[in-house]
Amino acid sequence: MKQLLKQGVLILSTGIFLFLLIGCGSSGAVTQDTVKKSYNDYRDGKKKALNNLISYYRDPTVPAEVRQLALEKVIESNDPIGLQAVRNSLKDGKDLDYDLFKTGLQALSKTKDPENTSTILQAMSASRANYVALRDEMFAVIEDQVDARSVAVILKLYADAQEDYASFLENLTLTLGKMDDARIVPVLMSIASNPKIDMGIRNMAIEILATKNDPAVARLLAEMLNNPATQDQVKTYAISIVDEMKDARLIASLIDALHDEQDTYYTMVDAITGALGNFDDPELKIAMLKIAGDDQMPSRFRKRAIVSLSKFKDPEIADQLIEVLNNPDNFIFYTDIRDLVKNIEREDLTKKLQHVARSTQASWERE
Repeated sequence: MKQLLKQGVLILSTGIFLFLLIGCGSSGAVTQDTVKKSYNDYRDGKKKALNNLISYYRDPTVPAEVRQLALEKVIESNDPIGLQAVRNSLKDGKDLDYDLFKTGLQALSKTKDPENTSTILQAMSASRANYVALRDEMFAVIEDQVDARSVAVILKLYADAQEDYASFLENLTLTLGKMDDARIVPVLMSIASNPKIDMGIRNMAIEILATKNDPAVARLLAEMLNNPATQDQVKTYAISIVDEMKDARLIASLIDALHDEQDTYYTMVDAITGALGNFDDPELKIAMLKIAGDDQMPSRFRKRAIVSLSKFKDPEIADQLIEVLNNPDNFIFYTDIRDLVKNIEREDLTKKLQHVARSTQASWERE
């Protein structure tokens, strides 16, 4: 009887033990309270509790909000072991979702450890590799199923990829600009001279290069000024730094560019004044009057404008053109202006023309 009683007690005890063991296992799920307790334990000096926090945020079976809290507590600890664990997680990116990844990066931005740069660059490389692998898998799935309806979406993806690349180059250029290393000059030169890269980014690279006081910048600008495809984009910037650079080749290229621009401008004005001569729209009078009165304009364009204005027989125009003769250099237009005034047949204008002509001539003779 006693033997049976002992066996019963033993079975009961074993059952109770198993029940408690199972109960502990079922209550062993990691919760936010678990994380908070581990963090409090760490603050009380139990260093092993930090390992628990690290294992919580790295465990993909743990709920996302709990992992997030665990990672925040690891960062909050500011423990070198914990921060190194965060760096290791960022490097491979395998045990972190986007939110955790972002939290880890934000934490590193608040520290000044030299290893941070290496970690983030490796993280960028790993995240890109994962993205490329996933993208290739997705393209493989749709490769044999794509149809005409998908073309617009694919083209949008292409445009987005170009925009992403431009953004990457912009960030890269700004980052390189902050580095004091002669090795970055060739990289920036490559960006600045690449016609396939957005001109805004290329200009940014040129501006950064100028701060490096590298003679290669002047050579690059000279080459871009001599290239019609890039001349307009870099001209204003070249003018702004020519005094600092004092490079003979750059100055010569800039002079040539501005001369070419002037030739283009005058060619355009030639076409415009020729066209204006064929119109008698009153609204064109202001444009022609502006050309006629511009002392910097070649005389052949001004003469054409004056002749075109004569068809309007407008006293106000005649009055303004007479004022042009106050400059002795403009007496080459006297005959044209006189004919214009004569066609209007206004005595007051004739007298004004004679008065201005005499006064200007007298002033010129005194000089």
